Amino acid sequence: MKNILLSFLLIILLLSNIFTLKKSFWEERDYMVIKAQSFNRNLIRSGVYVGGIGAGGFEIRPDGKFYRCQIFNDWKLEIPLKAFFIHRYRNKTRVLWLNDLITAARVIKGVEEIKYKGEFPKVILYYPEIDVKIEFLSFFIPGDVKNSSLPSIMFKIKGNGKMFFIFPPFSKSIPQFRKQKVILKSKEGEIGIYSSKGKVFYTPNFRKIMDVICSGGSIGNETTYYNIKDHFYFGVFWNGNFDDEIIISWYYPDMRDLKNRFIGHYYTKFFKSCNDVLNYVIKNKELLKAKTEKFYNNIYSKEAPKYLKISYSAQLSSFVKQSWLTKDGKFGVWEGSPCSCGLQTTDVAYYGSWLYVKLFPELEKAGIRLTAKFQKKDGWIPHFFPGTFDDIDEYRRKDMNMQFVLMVYRDYILWNNDKKFLKEMYPKVKKSMLKVYKWDKDGDKIPDIEGPDQTFDVWGWKGCSIYLASLWLGALRVGEEVGKIMNDKKFSKKCAEDFKIVKKNIIKKLWNGEYFILWTDGKEKDEGCLLDALSGDWYCYLLGLGHILPEKMIKSHLKTCLKYNRKKIDPKNMKAYYTPGEKGWCYINGGYKDNKRYCFQQYEPWTGMEYAFALHLYIMGMKKEALKVIKDVYNRKLKCGMIWNHIECGGDYFRPMVIGAFWNIFND
Repeated sequence: MKNILLSFLLIILLLSNIFTLKKSFWEERDYMVIKAQSFNRNLIRSGVYVGGIGAGGFEIRPDGKFYRCQIFNDWKLEIPLKAFFIHRYRNKTRVLWLNDLITAARVIKGVEEIKYKGEFPKVILYYPEIDVKIEFLSFFIPGDVKNSSLPSIMFKIKGNGKMFFIFPPFSKSIPQFRKQKVILKSKEGEIGIYSSKGKVFYTPNFRKIMDVICSGGSIGNETTYYNIKDHFYFGVFWNGNFDDEIIISWYYPDMRDLKNRFIGHYYTKFFKSCNDVLNYVIKNKELLKAKTEKFYNNIYSKEAPKYLKISYSAQLSSFVKQSWLTKDGKFGVWEGSPCSCGLQTTDVAYYGSWLYVKLFPELEKAGIRLTAKFQKKDGWIPHFFPGTFDDIDEYRRKDMNMQFVLMVYRDYILWNNDKKFLKEMYPKVKKSMLKVYKWDKDGDKIPDIEGPDQTFDVWGWKGCSIYLASLWLGALRVGEEVGKIMNDKKFSKKCAEDFKIVKKNIIKKLWNGEYFILWTDGKEKDEGCLLDALSGDWYCYLLGLGHILPEKMIKSHLKTCLKYNRKKIDPKNMKAYYTPGEKGWCYINGGYKDNKRYCFQQYEPWTGMEYAFALHLYIMGMKKEALKVIKDVYNRKLKCGMIWNHIECGGDYFRPMVIGAFWNIFND
């Protein structure tokens, strides 16, 4: 009996160890491990952005460095932020970077290994050789624009030894020391730091502070080794066991657009100085943390593949970085960065705005109202705002009128049937649709196209194209419903009747028995298979309007895309959007049976279109295939280090934010 009992206890102990090892294994896998001697430099090309919506911030990458800083309103440059941590323990001094810190008088070695976890709104850096952990946090609270656009971040730091955080000078400034706070004031604005347990300090002498650090000395609140007038470093010093929370806040009110017009920051509605921001965050820190943690846990506690969670949160990081939110509440997302194309690009917002339409209705409402405001008298919807909210670039594109109609109805539906909003937008919606009717050249009630007048803006099409036709079919379905709601029976009836005609003509002209071909123009046709050909269908489905084309045909088209559009990354022929080191499977925009290559927009992948394709697959019950698309994109971006920066026409591109729609339906 005794032997049986001992055996039983041994089994329990063994199982316990196995489960412990398993847990440890999975926790280890959550981190990206970068080693100084052997790291793949691809892995440090992007990282999570921390900061506030439209307020500025910076990117934290797996090498321990800070990049693409937009705190100081220099949004055109995206300069690196040369702040850093230095650790000293038992006569060993290390900068918490993978590479060394080289100054005019000293070289400080970097660490041997960094474990990085990028899960917006958090970034965790762990340094195993010195057992130090730093966790950054952006305040991100759905439905709360004020607290999600704070010019502030927080980080927690834990470890042992002497630790220094040093923030470099950025312009001539005057330091102010207040209890547990240092604020640097300049003519451009202010930046400050708060520590509850460390010793905050400021100094104009970088060389002297390096001498103090490397000799194992301590730092006071103010060092008086003045040799560089009005250019101050500031930071925090810890000694012994440290476990602290630090707040960095800033206040740079003079934000200007591309034409040097003042637009300001939304946060200046609530605060008058950096000290105001710091005091507010200090006072409300626990509430801000709790609400942000709740959002974080809502993502990472879901029963969802890890690659899906990271892919979704990566786009939230880009959203914060790419947003402008002015003092008077104007809002837009850059199509690409740095300042690539424009803000609130209609054909791209049609996809990307799915990320925040439910999280921040107030922001989507501001964006769609701007677009509506600049509608031409004849009904044409504008393309984008070129670095200013006072002008637009052009009215050439033919897809955007239909996309605008679909977005307005989406916003109405998702905002609990906001009839007041719909009533405001209805004249714009109707005018948009009446304009589209004028683009029909052959009487089939489908708008015709001549050249690249749509989101594929260098890929010329002719006549009746499936992309525009499906958007128009979706807009007609919306027009029928909106007309009913607004008691415009005549317009509703017209849309319903024309919906039937357009549906019939789409099938007649573009269905080839296997999929919908790209376009047809009289005797000419292009039998390309477009990845997001049936965009109007998935949009209508998500708005509760059902499918607008026969489900059997939709499934067949999507299956054909899996056959003709799924390709291995081809660096020789995929040059426009390819990143060195990118490998694996992609889904090109236009597939052909004979593997034709017409232009780069046809033969290369756009991750926004890949995510939209995955969304449509999922809607049609092809869930395994849908997740495979998301995973393929994730694996490609992981290999080339661009998980947190998807490039199309510029970096941190707006269109991939359509993954927000996938996330919503996956978790419904």
